[in-house]
Amino acid sequence: MSGSLTTSFLGALQASLAVLLTIGYGVIAAQFDLLKGSSAKDISTLCVRMFLPALLITNVGSELHLDTAMRYVPILSQCFLNLQFLFLSTRIEDRE
Repeated sequence: MSGSLTTSFLGALQASLAVLLTIGYGVIAAQFDLLKGSSAKDISTLCVRMFLPALLITNVGSELHLDTAMRYVPILSQCFLNLQFLFLSTRIEDRE
């Protein structure tokens, strides 16, 4: 019991540290004016609409089996909707 609790705690700590380091890199980039506000917004949109669904699929992929596939339909459908919206919004911006 103690070993599984320690393993869970270390896994949560590692995940939290990775997120905090990523946020820290963003803060440093903003402090040194490495990014413009519009660029930061574009990167944020790209991460939320494309990279986050890809990360979810990658992490869920090892758990995905034919008998449990219905559990993941909302995640997969959201990913495809985000990609479709991304491509449509890019086409509209290209026309302008």
